[in-house]
Amino acid sequence: MYENFEKLPFEKRKRIIDVCIEEFGDKGYTNASTNTIVKNAGISKGTLFNYFDNKKNLFLFILDYTTDYYVDFMIREMKVNSSDFFKRVLDWAELKIKVSLNEPLIYRFFITAYTNIPDELNQDISERYKKLSEKGLFLALDGIDYSKFRDDIDKQKTIELLLIILTNLPKEDINKLGLSDDKGLNTINERFEKLKEYVDILCKVFYK
Repeated sequence: MYENFEKLPFEKRKRIIDVCIEEFGDKGYTNASTNTIVKNAGISKGTLFNYFDNKKNLFLFILDYTTDYYVDFMIREMKVNSSDFFKRVLDWAELKIKVSLNEPLIYRFFITAYTNIPDELNQDISERYKKLSEKGLFLALDGIDYSKFRDDIDKQKTIELLLIILTNLPKEDINKLGLSDDKGLNTINERFEKLKEYVDILCKVFYK
């Protein structure tokens, strides 16, 4: 779909992508200006739309690019995927912090992309979020040591409950973060400490 863009030299592609990440991350999909993008990228608007056809395709391309970047970074950096469910949750959360601090523009883009989603993007983003969640579910459960859980509880239902809890915790934060100037980057470590407190409580409830 984006063959013409993919044929560009790496440096030119990267410059266009970086400009788009910054513009969409700062202003969101609706308010982002393709005029600003082409000016900062050093290309014409006709050239931009030759690559992507329209603003929507451009935004979704950037969303897919940044999602792949995040996932590839975390998989590459996760040297040992702990068999302890709760330790794994915290390990992955720490990696999210690491990539967010390393790439603050990508972090801002993600927060903006998943808050105040316009109707024309709702289905596309929902589909992408579902696929990302399914991949995350596999990474969360593959190789887990279920013997750590209490013997008097249904382990499958327990995992389902824990995933519901841990999946919905960040959703509440994201909506609030989208309203702040820095999208919550300055409080990212504080939020991790809060997650650790929740995980500690859950560990005491569900582990032997």
